[in-house]
Formats: sequence, C-alpha cells, structure tokens
Amino acid sequence: MGNKSLSFKIITSISILVALILFSCVYCITMINKTQVYAQDTATSWLPSIEAMGKMNNIFGSLSRREVLVIANNLANQTEEEEKNKNDIAKFKADLDKLLKDYITNGLLAPGEQPYYDASLKSYNEYIKAAEEESELAKNGKAAEALTHYKNIGRKFALEFQANIEKETQFNSEGATNSTKQGANLTTITNWTMATVLILSAIISSIIVVIILKLTNTIKNSIESLKKQGDNTMKISKTLMHSSQSLSESVTEQAASVHETTAAINEITSMVNKTSENAQESTNVAKSASQKAESSQETMKKLVNSMETIQESNSQLQNIAEIINQIHAKTSVINDIVSKTELLSLNASIESARAGEYGKGFAVVAEEVGNLAKISGKSAHEIQELIVKSQEEVNKILNITKERVAEGKTVTTEAQESFVHISEDIISMVSVIEQISAATKEQDIGVRQITTAMSEIDRATQKNQQSVNETAQSSNELVEQGEKLIQTTSEIEVLILGGNKAA
Repeated sequence: MGNKSLSFKIITSISILVALILFSCVYCITMINKTQVYAQDTATSWLPSIEAMGKMNNIFGSLSRREVLVIANNLANQTEEEEKNKNDIAKFKADLDKLLKDYITNGLLAPGEQPYYDASLKSYNEYIKAAEEESELAKNGKAAEALTHYKNIGRKFALEFQANIEKETQFNSEGATNSTKQGANLTTITNWTMATVLILSAIISSIIVVIILKLTNTIKNSIESLKKQGDNTMKISKTLMHSSQSLSESVTEQAASVHETTAAINEITSMVNKTSENAQESTNVAKSASQKAESSQETMKKLVNSMETIQESNSQLQNIAEIINQIHAKTSVINDIVSKTELLSLNASIESARAGEYGKGFAVVAEEVGNLAKISGKSAHEIQELIVKSQEEVNKILNITKERVAEGKTVTTEAQESFVHISEDIISMVSVIEQISAATKEQDIGVRQITTAMSEIDRATQKNQQSVNETAQSSNELVEQGEKLIQTTSEIEVLILGGNKAA
C-alpha cells in the first residue's frame, strides 16, 4: 500500500475495521441465538423429561409402597386403613398413567428415547398387571400368597420399571448435558472469536493511527514546502510586478521619444526635400550659367574682332554677375539647410541613444545623414568659394572694362581668358552642384530609410508597450494567485494540523 493514496489507505483500514465489527456483531448474534436454542432445547426438552421421570419415579415408589402396605395390612389383619390405601393406590396409578400419557402428548419424547420409553411402559404395564393379581389375592384372604407373588413377580417388574426410568432419566440427563456443553462450546468459541476480533481491531486501529500520523507528518512537510514555494512565488511576483512597472514607464518614455524623433525625421525629410529642390534649381542655374558662359565666350570672340560690342559684353557680364549672385544666394540657402540637417541629425542621434536597443539602427541612419550633411556642407562651401572667386573675377573684369575700354583688344583678350576661367569654374560648380544633388538624393533615400526604421521602431515600441502592459497585468494576476496560494496553504494547514499547530 506504499503507493496508494491517503484516502485509499484510511478507507481500506476503516472498512476492514468496520467489517470486523460487523462480523463480530453478526457472529455474536448468531452464536447467542444458537446458545439460546441449546438452552431452550435443554429447558423445554431435556429438563422437563428429567422432571417428568423424577415425578414418575416418586409416584411409582409411593404406588409400590402402598401396594406392599396393603398386602402387609391384610397379612396382619389390619384393615382399618385399607380403603384409604386403595384410594391412594388408585390416585397414584391415575397420576402415573396421566404422566406417561402426557409425556408423549407434550412432546417430551426426545430422538432416540423411544426404546427406553417403550421398555419403561412395558415394565409398568407388567407391574400393574402383577399388582392387580396381588390385590385380588389379598382381597381373597391370600395375603401370604400375594406377598410371595410380589416378591417373585411384582417386585421384579417394579425394580425393572425403576431401572428403565433411571435409564431414561440418564438418557435425558446426558442429552441435557450435551446440549449444555454445546452451548458452552459455542460460548467459548464466541469468547475466543471476540477476543481475536478485539485484538485485530486494536492492531488495525494502531495501523490507522500510525498511517494517519505518518501521512500527517508528510503532509506537514509538504505544506511547509508549499508555504516556502508560495513565499518565493510572492517575492518573484512582486519583483516581476515592479520590473514590469519600471519597464512600462521606460517603454512609455521610449514611445514619447520615438514620437518626437519621428516628428524630427519628418522635419528633416521636409528640409531634405527642400534642399533637393534647391539643388536641382542650382543645377539648372549652373547649366544655364554654363550655357551663358559658352555664349559669352562666343561673344568675347566676336569682341576680339569688334570692339564695338564691348558695351553689349559689359551688359552680359552684368547678367553673369547677377546669375552668380543668385547662385551665391542659393548656395547660402543650401548652407542653411546643411546646418539644420546637421542639427537634426544630432537630435536624431540623441533620441536614438535614448531609445536604447531599438534605436541602434536609427542611430546608424542618423549618423549617415550627418555625414551626408557634412559632405553637402563642404561642397556648398566650395561652391561658395568658387562663386566668391567668380564674383571677384567678374567685378575685376567689369572694373577693367570700365577703366580700360580704350584698351580694347588687350582687355578683350584678358576678358576672354577670364571667361575661360569662369567657364571652367562654372563647369566645376556644375559638377559640385550635381554632387550636392546626388548627395541630396542620397539624403532623401537615407531619410526615407530613417522614416521606415522609425515607423518600425514605433510599431515595435507600441507592441512592446502592449506586451509590457500584458506582462504587468500577468504579474498582478500572479501576485493575486500567490496570495490565494498562501491562503489555501494556510487553510490546508489548519485542516490537517489544527488551528494551534498552524498558528
């Protein structure tokens, strides 16, 4: 029964104990009933037979004595009480006949007693017959013959009847003794059986007590272990709850930072788009300036052949100066955009650092945007330097043109050379502006990637926030379950160990 449950062991032990008790009760009732049957049989069959035989023997003794007394009185010629003695003899005979008849009628004849009864009845009838003959002889004055007849015949049958009565009495006495012995044997067996049942009951009760004590100790140890596990679960649950709250606050702050970073990225995107537009416009202006420079070279060639067109060339130089001023203005705008882009890149780097693990990818993109902004700033600075240089050259040419119009061909040659340099500078400027445009496109791609990454970070942050909320809820539920576990453990401890031991 080592692997059986507590309920199985207790129920089995109690069932065996109850079965023993029920068996002992049924057995005792059965044995008592059987003993009562034997006692009743002794009381109703054997003892009344013995009593009846004793009465018969007493009455027959009185009858035989009266018979002898009548013969003796007749022999001594004393007839005063003869009539009384005869009446007594008739009475004794009637009583004896009635007892013999009632013995059969009342069912006192036991199994196996019939031969004894028949022998007694036969000897009684023979005695009565002999007694009648003796009475007749005594009545006829032959008392001596009657006495002789009694001694020879009557007394023999009287003794035979008494012997048969004694045998029948002995037979009934032995039957009563056997019946009593059987009842006594049943009582002895019942006593031994009950003693065995009591011993087995005591052993089973002891086994039940040992099982309960052993299992109570086991349950006590299990309850203590369960209490420790419940306390550890509560500590872990509370720690998890605090961590979930802290993580929830961090995720909330991260979500706010992501939203701010997303807004900054949108602003960067707007600035990059504007930079791209300005770069494209600068490219168009530079191409237009290049085309005009080529036209100016043609004009300067014509100016070599004809000084009359110097004024027109001077006007074109002024147009070129205005174009260069416009380029300078656009370049300033590009510089402003580059500065703002660097500032936004710095802010994006800060926000990505605040975002932690989720902002690493965004930090790389922000750093790339910053690098592109630096390259754009460098290129814009170089353009600005070229523009300043071009302005200086144009202004110099204009001054020389104004001061030395008379010099004509020399000035025109110098102007042609200056325009060659201007054309080269414009070509360089176009190249730089194309690089700026390409960098701006790269910036646009990078910003789009940043926007996509920030969207992913935003979704991940929202998902993390949802997970954190679920974790916080689960931790709260875990705390509640831990409290219920402790309460249930306390209830089980009170149920198994009792209130005082649990306390």
